[in-house]
Amino acid sequence: MATDLKSHADNVSLTRFFGGKPRGACVQVTTNPSSNRTQGTYVQLTRQQAAALALDLMDFAAGREQEAY
Repeated sequence: MATDLKSHADNVSLTRFFGGKPRGACVQVTTNPSSNRTQGTYVQLTRQQAAALALDLMDFAAGREQEAY
């Protein structure tokens, strides 16, 4: 069963869901669709992937992002 979670970002929704035994609890991050789309864009992440991405996003927000080689 999926559960909507609170998001602090405008036009972004979070949904927790069970990704099966190998993945466990996961989150789907969805951008709200624009007026010319019928669906938003989304990415699904495990807890470990979400934690790693959160660090990357915090670096970006603080101006500490690093370019990939």
